[in-house]
Amino acid sequence: MDKGEYENELKQVIGDTKAAYDISEHDTLIFGAYGLLVAGPNSRHHEPLLCAYLQFITIDIFVQNYFARMWILNGDMQMTEKIIDNAAEEPTALERIRYRICRLAKDIIQLEEILGFLLEALDVIEIPPEPPEQAGRSLYERLEISGMRAQLLRRTNDLKKNIGGSSRYLEVLREQTHVVSEKKMFFLNEALELNTKKLIELDESSQKTSHSMVILHFVFAGMLAFDILDRITGEWTVVNTSWMQDLAQMIKEVTAMWFFVSLVAWAVVAYVLSAWFERMNNRAGGLMSVRIKYHTKIFRARLEELIATKQPRVHAEERYSTGENEICRITYIEPEKDDWGGTRPRIVIEYDDTNSYLLFVTIQYNPRQAKRDLAFTSKELRKKLTQEFDQFNLWDDVGEDHSHQDLATDKRARLNERLLAEAEDDADEMGDE
Repeated sequence: MDKGEYENELKQVIGDTKAAYDISEHDTLIFGAYGLLVAGPNSRHHEPLLCAYLQFITIDIFVQNYFARMWILNGDMQMTEKIIDNAAEEPTALERIRYRICRLAKDIIQLEEILGFLLEALDVIEIPPEPPEQAGRSLYERLEISGMRAQLLRRTNDLKKNIGGSSRYLEVLREQTHVVSEKKMFFLNEALELNTKKLIELDESSQKTSHSMVILHFVFAGMLAFDILDRITGEWTVVNTSWMQDLAQMIKEVTAMWFFVSLVAWAVVAYVLSAWFERMNNRAGGLMSVRIKYHTKIFRARLEELIATKQPRVHAEERYSTGENEICRITYIEPEKDDWGGTRPRIVIEYDDTNSYLLFVTIQYNPRQAKRDLAFTSKELRKKLTQEFDQFNLWDDVGEDHSHQDLATDKRARLNERLLAEAEDDADEMGDE
């Protein structure tokens, strides 16, 4: 302790010396940062006391690390609460919240089990009696073994209170998560209700229109057939020709023959129109709808640049606000059909204008209207759209990075993976050398 010649040697063994005591005329006790040293001819006789002291010290070190782990756990829960408060601004927040709560619940269960083992260990450990000799009593007094167990029990009870508080805190986080989930479900139900009303109205209108179209179809076929016959039998007619006179004479002589000819013409025209109508329906019936879920952070200005290139073909723009979000839905038709296999797909982009998140993209594509050899599949449609987004550098990778909000266990696992990868790279380089 007086900066003697053996100070450096002692530091190599027990670290920086904190205190030193003479427990007898020939025995010395030295406390260091990393341990203690009992030196003297009678040091072997004090091994039972030192072993008992070692048990309490190891438990004390464990309790210190336990406290540190609990503060890390509380920090993770506080970060989880912040994510819950801002969950409306991030479409992927709810998934991360559920994952974090499950991991935190698992950590709390393990900490409670470890605390039970710790209390059991403190009950099992016995305090050795005070030695009868003067050196042993002096060492017993300096080590303060008699009061260490009581101190550890008090600190362990404090840990029990803290872990109970953390468990209740986790229950509060669960309730907050339920509130966020119910709020999202409420907005979803509102949107579904509005869409359902629109679909009901459209269905009623389409039924009336379909009935009218069927009636008009046959009426128009009859009118067209009669007009054709009127052209034949009008001022300019083939009835007066020599090759048609016999047939015209038969029509005039046979009763109701012209009426039946009119009906046959009507049926033929109706059949031709029906076949044409079915062909058009068949081409329109091959519509393929691909809905892609992104929920990714984007640069809103670059998305607006992309939409500006489609501006002549933009058909609709819808916006609705939910408080923290303003959802925008843009519908446009691709201007260049050659880039999509010979047809123009309809694309609907849905994004959060307030928080700059791309939510969904729907592609309506009809391969029957495209060139047979160039028609796109669903995978090719998604790849084509992603390439177009990449061309405009739409993705905000920095804003999408939530690694600073990761749990302590995840950060530690990622650090271990990086250290392991670096060790493998170093081993490969040494092998190459």
